[in-house]
Amino acid sequence: VVRREEGAELWKIEALAALENIFRWQLPAMPREYITKLLYDPDHRTMCLMKAKSPDEKKKVIGGITYKPFWDLNFAEVVFCAVIGHEQVRGCGSQLMNHLKEHLGKEGITHFITYADDGALGFFEKQGYTKELSLPKSKWDGNIVEYKGGQLMDCKLDPKGVSRLYHGLGDDQNVSGGVYPIGARVEVQFLDPDKKVSDSGRRWYPAKILLSDVEEGKVKYYVHYIGWNAKWDQWTVPEHIRPDLNYNKKRR
Repeated sequence: VVRREEGAELWKIEALAALENIFRWQLPAMPREYITKLLYDPDHRTMCLMKAKSPDEKKKVIGGITYKPFWDLNFAEVVFCAVIGHEQVRGCGSQLMNHLKEHLGKEGITHFITYADDGALGFFEKQGYTKELSLPKSKWDGNIVEYKGGQLMDCKLDPKGVSRLYHGLGDDQNVSGGVYPIGARVEVQFLDPDKKVSDSGRRWYPAKILLSDVEEGKVKYYVHYIGWNAKWDQWTVPEHIRPDLNYNKKRR
């Protein structure tokens, strides 16, 4: 999470500059001056999503969410949310929103509120936002700026919900109960994209969790099969995943 502040580290300044370009490109209806004003406003904060193609490569910003927290009223206004074009189909936006929910939920935030345009309604609905506001008007009225042409939506955070996906575990650590962190080494039943069923032998293959998402209240994972071409990477569900116990034994 970054924001404009005196003495900020160079990487934070560079991250905000990169995200400014992403917001301008992905949110063409937003005036450029408005994006710049809020992005660099000290009262606003931005959660950046960064990615590197390899461990040796410098991480680059591929998306982010700019928000304004109202700590005394227990809600946050989501101002901008965007992911660079070629990363949008990989569940990055959902992953970013889930991280923000967990991060602010720990700080006492109970609601998110935002104005969504027509093109973003589906995304926000998928993240648990609704047009029927549960946040009292007395809290947000006069505190957030009306966005003409946008639909006002809010999301009530479930403290037992999204946070279960993130346990602060490092890469390659497994957990039980069908919940896995990004980077976990697991075994997965390969789902043949043509047959739409697990292969005939229902064999388990070593894999790595690349992404996670929640769709209609159900968790799903995007996995890479170890030693396979990336074209076989696919989404799957916890029923076809189990911890890779052999991998853990090798590490010992």
